[in-house]
Amino acid sequence: PVSLIVSAFAPVFDVRETLTPQLNLSEGDTVLMLFDLSKGKQRLGGSVLAQCFNQFGGEPPDLDDPDLMARFFDAQRVLREKKLLLAYHDRSDGGLFATLVEMAFASRSGLNIQIPKNISDVLAYLFNEELGVVMQVRCGDLPAVRAICSEYDLGECTIVANPDRHGEIVIEHEGLNLFKASRTLLHRWWSELTYRMQSLRDDPDCATEAYDELLDEKDPGLNADLTFQLVDHKSTRTDNRPKVAILREQGVNSQREMAAAFDRAGFDAYDVHMTDLFSGRLGLDDFSGVIACGGFSYGDVLGAGEGWAKSILYNDAVRDKFEEYFQREDSFVLGVCNGCQMLAS
Repeated sequence: PVSLIVSAFAPVFDVRETLTPQLNLSEGDTVLMLFDLSKGKQRLGGSVLAQCFNQFGGEPPDLDDPDLMARFFDAQRVLREKKLLLAYHDRSDGGLFATLVEMAFASRSGLNIQIPKNISDVLAYLFNEELGVVMQVRCGDLPAVRAICSEYDLGECTIVANPDRHGEIVIEHEGLNLFKASRTLLHRWWSELTYRMQSLRDDPDCATEAYDELLDEKDPGLNADLTFQLVDHKSTRTDNRPKVAILREQGVNSQREMAAAFDRAGFDAYDVHMTDLFSGRLGLDDFSGVIACGGFSYGDVLGAGEGWAKSILYNDAVRDKFEEYFQREDSFVLGVCNGCQMLAS
């Protein structure tokens, strides 16, 4: 079947300000707030919870109020600019419980989850996949955050959990302890399907070794801890630095690392997007090498590399540029991941 991939892009002015689901545990007392964009709806049709119980049908979540979504977008931009947010994760893939525990997994932290008193159907509250976002906020910033939410008419933004350095996920409702489990146990359950797939695809012993790392309670998760002295190695500088095109398409990543590697190896690396070739802004005549980078071109759907190749083969001008380049005796080509698929197609 033919698949349609629709992508949108926007400029990022400072990548250091990117928010991720990883909780920040170094900012003192913090809370996790739910920004509900469904106005309290808890539709479960098509949810992961329903699928787990082989239940089909029912009303699925939907975007009922586009204006609310637009107001939220503007509000979160203000919150980010004022540096009032520490972490960010959406709830529309698995529901609130999956969102919260994924944030705990990323930071190797415990969570105390509080179900609001007015909630009667706890399962629907925790597992509906309505539009919504969970954000980590410092307790001291709560008045400022709520003021901005009120200014943009976002309704009530509910505190749903508190991060804790203990290793447990606890759910409470009206003073009762509804659920308590080790974060490590839940993380193992969450990763089990990946582990089983990796065991079939890769070396089973290596897959088991990686899976068992989750049992290490002292593992801090994502972190950088260098065990050697960092030295600033200067790039190789010679009079003769051949030009190479670091070629990429929508969704491709690792192009910066590839460019850095070639720069240090004595080449002049140039960022070349396929749109540069399609528009005629650039050709391949001036390059000694073309490196097609990997990643997730075209959303990494089945045949993604072939889709990239077809975009070249069906464009006469660009196809001719590649054919002329391949006929040269003073050039080379390197394809990695999706780039390799593209070249092979």
